[in-house]
Amino acid sequence: MLTVIMILLGIAVLLLLDGILENYFPIAKEYHIQSKKIKEDKTALLLTDLHACCRGRKKDKYVQMIQRQNPDMLLIAGDMTVKNGKHTESVTAFLKEIVSVAPIFYAPGNHEIRMPEYEVYQQNLKQTGIKYLKNEAVSCGEINIYGLDLPEYWYHKVWQKREFSKEEVEKLLGSVKEDKFSILLAHNPEYFKSYAKWGADLTVSGHIHGGIMRLPLIGGVISPSLRLFPKYDSGEFEENGKKMILSRGMGLHHIKLRFFNRPEISVIKITCQDKSK
Repeated sequence: MLTVIMILLGIAVLLLLDGILENYFPIAKEYHIQSKKIKEDKTALLLTDLHACCRGRKKDKYVQMIQRQNPDMLLIAGDMTVKNGKHTESVTAFLKEIVSVAPIFYAPGNHEIRMPEYEVYQQNLKQTGIKYLKNEAVSCGEINIYGLDLPEYWYHKVWQKREFSKEEVEKLLGSVKEDKFSILLAHNPEYFKSYAKWGADLTVSGHIHGGIMRLPLIGGVISPSLRLFPKYDSGEFEENGKKMILSRGMGLHHIKLRFFNRPEISVIKITCQDKSK
């Protein structure tokens, strides 16, 4: 009996160590998206859910990872801060450093919109040249980038049934321009079907933190809405030819552990579908 207890304790300690140590070893995960609307290849980096975890060596590591990829654009899909505004100055300093690498396009998550100094934070970022998109779009050559600012109402627990339709997306963003490749920055991936119906060629999201713990062959265990084994946990998803890249995120928030779920920067290679044309 004592042997069994010691084995179980050993497993528990190893899991705890893994949960702590994984936070210090982020990865760059690569995805490939093809479209006939694209003539010139682009590399976009998706950054999400930093939650102000960007001080000291961790900040330096992320800066080096971003520089190494030599991206054409940086896409931020929200929750770089925490809702109480703690350590926001470190987030601003981090973003000021990486905006020199490539243009930044930033849409808020549910933490930014609840910050007490939200307006000040936005203004500080805009002064550095960051495109902070609150239900608006910008043109970037042959790509249109839309930033969705979802009201807090749409971040709900699993037992609160709310349907966010294509029409709701259109109310906030207007109609998508079909002649250009469209990227939608949308923090909450739960509404991917509606984003796809609206017309986003590529949606980039976060929010789920990879499901906190990941199990082999199963995936993420729980989402912030307390949904067990969420359909959208991390990786690449498709609806009627429209794609979504869902990042595991870069930082931590309420639960300070990650199990088999290393933080990531998503490297998205966007290329022409037919090079002969």
